[in-house]
Amino acid sequence: MKPEAMFPNHSSLELPFVIHAIGSAQRQMRRKRDEGNTNTHIIYGAQGEGQLRVDGRIYDIHPGTCFLLPKFVPHDYWPVSGDWSTNWLCIDGTCLDVTLRNLGLTQACVVELPDPTRFDAIFHSIFTELHADHVFGQLKASPYVYRILTEYSMIKREQLLQQYHKAPKLRPVLDYIEEHLADVITLEELAAQMNLTPQHFCRVFKDCTGERPFQYILKRRIQISKRYLIRPEYRIAEVGQKVGMENSSYFCYNFKRLEGMTPSEFRAMYAD
Repeated sequence: MKPEAMFPNHSSLELPFVIHAIGSAQRQMRRKRDEGNTNTHIIYGAQGEGQLRVDGRIYDIHPGTCFLLPKFVPHDYWPVSGDWSTNWLCIDGTCLDVTLRNLGLTQACVVELPDPTRFDAIFHSIFTELHADHVFGQLKASPYVYRILTEYSMIKREQLLQQYHKAPKLRPVLDYIEEHLADVITLEELAAQMNLTPQHFCRVFKDCTGERPFQYILKRRIQISKRYLIRPEYRIAEVGQKVGMENSSYFCYNFKRLEGMTPSEFRAMYAD
């Protein structure tokens, strides 16, 4: 991308994905936002070195390192070398939140792009559509935003799988979780599977999966609950109990938060 930025008109647009801004920074300055931003950012290093602080961790940002910052997530990034440059995209839209949930991108995350030129091409296409058509440019660029999000999600999942293979000791913990999803699971029980302290275990688990242990457990419980929801003989409360969520309201709340619909709505769509 050329060293320029575009801030297209996005007022009153109700599209699945809306571009608030897109551009590149030849000398990326520090950006410290204690309250996060009002829209989601996708940023990747193009040249030089920088660092990102988010969720209590510091990441080195090299050419091809891409980080996603959902809206309102506090963050801080700054140059390490004088030639640090980035490409960046700021997005929102009526379908963005549910898309991020479904793709597992609700939290800040960092990936290494296997082929940064693919993202270069997509960014260029977005820039071209917005520049060429001030009326329908947002509509034409919207599919490219979805493509970036899906590719980012696939890269993240692939790299997490590689981390799983590099951490075989985590397998007993994952197996233990699967066997006890209907039970109360404690942090101490999980840590014991690896002979670690609970604090050390939490760090290892998040490093390997990108999630805290109980975030992972909650997602697995919601995934397994779908197997029961499609069977009408089980009441909603019974389904929650079968996946270790005795409180029906808590089960329904988290199902809707993660899936974008209530258990009853899911059942109506997929039950026989």
